[in-house]
Amino acid sequence: MTDAVVALGGKVISGAELDEMFERAEAGGVLAGQPGTTRMGRPLTVGADAAEPFTIRLDAARRAKVENRAREQHTSPSHVVRDLIDAM
Repeated sequence: MTDAVVALGGKVISGAELDEMFERAEAGGVLAGQPGTTRMGRPLTVGADAAEPFTIRLDAARRAKVENRAREQHTSPSHVVRDLIDAM
């Protein structure tokens, strides 16, 4: 059995789940993330409505803080900023 791993989003994938994915892939099954199973690119919706880009200017120190937090949380800088806004 394969050891459990933590995915990029922080979800723990058990060894049994990994073994099942490996078996499915070896049998030619489709896995999430393969062409045709998901849309590549940025999400069309974030929250209740369609997502609209919103640009802000940050100095290097502020940008580094956001990027460091994103790395610590295994997420994107955009997700960190959305979480901060939601906490207001």
